[in-house]
Amino acid sequence: MRVAIVHYHLKRGGVTRVVESTLRGFESLENPPQCVVLAGEVPDDCPFRECATTVKGLHYSNAQVETPDPQTLLRRIRTAAREALGGEPDLWHIHNHSLGKNSAMPGVVSLLATSGEAILLHMHDFAEDGRPENYRLNQIETDFSEQLYPHAPGVHYGVLNGRDHAIFSQVGIHPDRLHLLANPVEGNDPGESTDSSAIRETLGAQRLYLYPVRAVRRKNFGEMLLWAALADEGDFFATTLGPTNQNYVAAYERWQAFASEHKLPVHFGIGEKHDRSFEAIMHSADAILSTSIAEGFGLAYLEPWLFGKAITGRDLPEITADFSARGIQLDDLYDSLPVPAEWVDSPALRRALQDGLSAAYAAYERALPGDAVDRALAAISPAPDRIDFAGLNEALQETVIERVVNEPSAASALPRLEAGISSETIQRNAKTIAGEFNTQNYAANLSEIYTSIPSGDSTQVQFIDPNEVLDGFLKPERFRLLRT
Repeated sequence: MRVAIVHYHLKRGGVTRVVESTLRGFESLENPPQCVVLAGEVPDDCPFRECATTVKGLHYSNAQVETPDPQTLLRRIRTAAREALGGEPDLWHIHNHSLGKNSAMPGVVSLLATSGEAILLHMHDFAEDGRPENYRLNQIETDFSEQLYPHAPGVHYGVLNGRDHAIFSQVGIHPDRLHLLANPVEGNDPGESTDSSAIRETLGAQRLYLYPVRAVRRKNFGEMLLWAALADEGDFFATTLGPTNQNYVAAYERWQAFASEHKLPVHFGIGEKHDRSFEAIMHSADAILSTSIAEGFGLAYLEPWLFGKAITGRDLPEITADFSARGIQLDDLYDSLPVPAEWVDSPALRRALQDGLSAAYAAYERALPGDAVDRALAAISPAPDRIDFAGLNEALQETVIERVVNEPSAASALPRLEAGISSETIQRNAKTIAGEFNTQNYAANLSEIYTSIPSGDSTQVQFIDPNEVLDGFLKPERFRLLRT
């Protein structure tokens, strides 16, 4: 089977990692497909460069001088695929076609679908999910804005989680053409690293909670600082990487200054400041922390166990429900971190929600529901007299942390951070994850999906109303100030 895998670039990142795992997994199959990877940029250090081809015009529109029209880009992609594979592809495996990163890609997919090609549309992220600038590119800079989501026997969709699966089911994608395609998770040696104690000593930590992420706003660093303010003597918290996106630098530096001012036991960016491998840093932790308010696949909930570490912190049930259904125990996670409502400036919170919701709906050119603020506020109110800390913006979070720092008795009004998973549970979860999410299983599942997709009948192609997809994501209940 000849397969053309298409993505905008092969620089290091989530999708590139999935493509790499896919190709490595295919090597374990008895009859693997013949693959070419087409991208707008193929770096010299790309680990699968021998089967990758650069296609001019396929990169992000904002990363190239000119994005060609869909017909031209499709012609280039077809030519590159045919030359690499020795014939026309039997199937097109396309990543994030509707994300709003390349103005020609919606048209490329529409043209492929209406010509009867077999296509797997692999959806990692969505322009409809808090990315209005991307959404506008799809709506304004393309003539195919109503044809983002083709629906035909030869067009199948792969989504990462149950939330996205439910949304695409509700908009009418046939169940036989919609696949829950959880990312593969690479295994790691769970044995103790010889560097682990040295790293803790360098940080001055008797007990280390590690948050192994790059700094972006939705990672909710303020919540980590609140836990640091509540920490026992000898407990330290650490992040691994600072931001690369300039939009997040100011907020990151603000939290650094705040932590320093209040002498909180927090180290930022230890992966950049210390000459230690990621593996060694992971092994040095006593527990892994996550306070993120939004994830796509949810690798952060699986990877720690393969290092022999439990994860504690904020649960995201729309993501983790898939993992729990497979028998993975996530008992130390919490749905919300409730703080007394009297600690929060209620008028300021309502104004922030009103402004944020108005901006979000306006960005998508939608009318704001009259009860939007009340619905958003209810979604961050776990009890009548409590507000979920993650529902606040940075300024309001700072006032809560300062109260805890300045009033030791305030700590009694807050829960404790749990980190009591047994070694037996860690081993059991690691075994389940290694068995359920390994690259071999992923590749076998993907190969079965490939063979289930027929070449289409161009007369049967319809298109899902893209407004219905937006309705699935744009809801006041899902709104959070830290995602604006």
